[in-house]
Amino acid sequence: MSQVGIRRERQKERMRVRGCVAAWLGLLLAGPGEAAWHEVTTPHFVIYSEGSTDRTRRFAVDLENFDEAAQTALDLDDRKGDNPNPLTVFVVDNVNAVKKLCEGGQAPDRAKAACRYIGGFYQGRVSGSVAFVPRNAGSGPLELDARTVFFHEYVHHLMLAHSHAAYPAWYVEGFAELISNVELRSNEIIIGYPARSRSMSLYGDDKMPVWELMAANPSALSPDRRSTFYARAWLLTHFLTFSEERKSQLTQYLQAINQGKSSDAAARGAFGDLQQLDREVQAYLIRNRFAYLPVAVTQPAPETIKLRQLTPGEAAMMPVRLQSQRMVDSRTAPLVAADARRIAAAWPNDPEVQLILAEAELDAGDAMAAEAAADRALAADPAMRGAMIFKAQALMKRAQDENRFDDVTWRTARSWLLKANKLEPDAAWPLMLFYSSFLQQGEKPTRNAVSALERSAELTPQDGQVRMMLVSQYLRDRQLKAARSWLVPLAFDPHASAGNPARRLLERLDRDGLAVVEGPGAGLIDEPVLELPPEDQ
Repeated sequence: MSQVGIRRERQKERMRVRGCVAAWLGLLLAGPGEAAWHEVTTPHFVIYSEGSTDRTRRFAVDLENFDEAAQTALDLDDRKGDNPNPLTVFVVDNVNAVKKLCEGGQAPDRAKAACRYIGGFYQGRVSGSVAFVPRNAGSGPLELDARTVFFHEYVHHLMLAHSHAAYPAWYVEGFAELISNVELRSNEIIIGYPARSRSMSLYGDDKMPVWELMAANPSALSPDRRSTFYARAWLLTHFLTFSEERKSQLTQYLQAINQGKSSDAAARGAFGDLQQLDREVQAYLIRNRFAYLPVAVTQPAPETIKLRQLTPGEAAMMPVRLQSQRMVDSRTAPLVAADARRIAAAWPNDPEVQLILAEAELDAGDAMAAEAAADRALAADPAMRGAMIFKAQALMKRAQDENRFDDVTWRTARSWLLKANKLEPDAAWPLMLFYSSFLQQGEKPTRNAVSALERSAELTPQDGQVRMMLVSQYLRDRQLKAARSWLVPLAFDPHASAGNPARRLLERLDRDGLAVVEGPGAGLIDEPVLELPPEDQ
């Protein structure tokens, strides 16, 4: 092909990608033009939603009530007061908007297939865990409603807070299904309601016996088989949780998994004859009488639910914010940044607008523009922690681009992270960035930097990248027991692909010990944990 032809083809590709981005951004906010966007902050959540303030406030209270009940069910010790690493929930108009967000974070050749059955999804991240849920979803008796979609995702968030516990895939999904099917009442939440949205799969011809369920990797299943997996996982979890004879066996099984036994060995050791267990589970389904558990909850104090309407600039930037928070890549980041630049020009003194712009510019690789936007945000609000973090990242990106690795330059960048840390010592993101800045500079992390990484991982164990970063550091320091403890939950991630690098590393670690870091192939400890597609909900 001639050079002219090549340029024309590239121009067509750029136009196609720009059209896709425009379509994503346009559909994300489809809905009544007059509806206002609101931000609600609660002790555990930051919620962005469009529409009625009463409905948004009610949703926030429901989330706090559910959080209390779920933490009780998981036996988690909740810290009182505001969480310095809250979960951010973006409530978009409908399931189609959720799917568009999902597709916007996937390569074009796999976006449709990966996101076809998505009704809502969650991403655990040190920079701030996020969930995307529809305001309106299925309303029929056999359909998933939007609240159940979110509750399912939030249970994953809480289970991952058990930083060293490993759960098999069927139990991760089964427990999330169990806890998410609830009835909210004024002073209690009823847990254990039948998963009606799974009825077709539960009573269909595909039974998926318990031994197959326990060994299954849901990511490797076809859509129909995956639906069966979710349904049977709920059924088995419900049965074992409420069975007086079997619930102690469930505890024994999970303990065996965490002691390093294989799923099959743990299951047969705890449950005995799996065919007999399968018969009991099937009889439980046919009997169609499901127990439930009322959990008392305390209504959150009114002053802990803080609602504000977004500024006109923030509202205009919401499509950019949504896509930036979802994910961009080398194709889409420059286009999203261009939209951000165009919109933000009208609000140079709005710190939130400039913060969103700084993130978009950084994603697009323009460190100078990102720093300038962060500076404008700091000029408007000198105590804006997010702007300090983006300022630090922009300085580090510029230093790398310009091959400047002197201590003065990197200390200047770290000083902004230290300022952010002083404002909120338990914010996980600046702690992780402080550690990684030494790696970016090409220097060995200091003891203080390693401590910062450890604290970051403790605060946000949901982020697999941070876990693997800590595992790698522990392996370099020959702390095999600590490395294994942080690695195991990644190895059992039910959303991981069949080639899960964490599972392969765990197998090598158990087999070879220190040879993992000293022998051939030791570089596997630096293999990144790739972002996985969100689960089908």
